[in-house]
Amino acid sequence: MAFWKDGSAEPKRKFRFRATIFGQVAWYTKSFGSPGFSIDPQEVHFSDHIFKYPGKLKWEDVSVTLMDPGGDDDVVNKTLKLIEDAGYSIPTTGGANSDYDTFSKAELLLNASTDVILEILDQAGNAIETWTLHNAFIKSAKFGDFDYSGEEMREITLDFAYDWGSCTLKASPSDTTSTLDKKYFTTG
Repeated sequence: MAFWKDGSAEPKRKFRFRATIFGQVAWYTKSFGSPGFSIDPQEVHFSDHIFKYPGKLKWEDVSVTLMDPGGDDDVVNKTLKLIEDAGYSIPTTGGANSDYDTFSKAELLLNASTDVILEILDQAGNAIETWTLHNAFIKSAKFGDFDYSGEEMREITLDFAYDWGSCTLKASPSDTTSTLDKKYFTTG
């Protein structure tokens, strides 16, 4: 039955979500782009016809906008710490060999939780859909703009690349096929 005819149904709402970034709930998350993928079709030419077959599945990058509360939750400091955990050293002298360290996915996997989690919540605050971005890392960071004409909080945008995503849906009370949560799009 359609949700608009069922008085007890509650559709998923865009503003009910919780983000966990590298092992910490990021309560200061303003927006979180939904995970998605694309499949590159491969063409096979046969006689006078072209047939298309699914090619490789690629998970699309996700953009997350964070408010910067400063203090213990300073997002700039946390972001720079994540880059440092991945093996990158911000140059200080421009001459020492240690100034030229670079990123390592293996080092990031050792030093930090690399899963980024998006939970969609019901009206009681329970997770009803959970997306996990596996082996995520920061692809780009924009540390906000400054402007004398506004009083808004500083916004920081992080773009995450990741190897694959998985989605767990909480089984609904009317679903009699399983009492366990359902997992979709799992490849690892």
